[in-house]
Amino acid sequence: MSHREGEADTRHGTAAAHGRIFDAEGGALHVHLHRDHGLAHRHLVLSSWQIRALRVLFSRPVLVGLTVVLLSMGWISGQAARVPRLTWEVTTLTKDLARVDSLTKTLEQLQANYQRLQAMLGASAPADDRVPAPSSSRSTPR
Repeated sequence: MSHREGEADTRHGTAAAHGRIFDAEGGALHVHLHRDHGLAHRHLVLSSWQIRALRVLFSRPVLVGLTVVLLSMGWISGQAARVPRLTWEVTTLTKDLARVDSLTKTLEQLQANYQRLQAMLGASAPADDRVPAPSSSRSTPR
């Protein structure tokens, strides 16, 4: 079965019948843009090097690479946004640590004073280094 020239070959698809749209060997690409309702229109002529550039820009590897770059930039931006909060937390924890250190020194001084006082009164210091609970020497009513 023979086909007339210019007629589409339906067995091989439209690419075989008309060529590929982004083939640079086909010459310039004319693009006509117009709206359904209105008189505004545009006519663009893309040269062969522009067609090659579009072909490369819209290829799968470039689109996958661009997606990876955009996702990475999003993740990096998210991490960078956390920096001020983390800096504030470090500052707060540093102040808390200084306060705990100060309280530790004060507690050690108070314990040393308590031991000196116990030694002066002649009483022995408790074994567990804690202030003893007051003993009730009074008898409990029955």
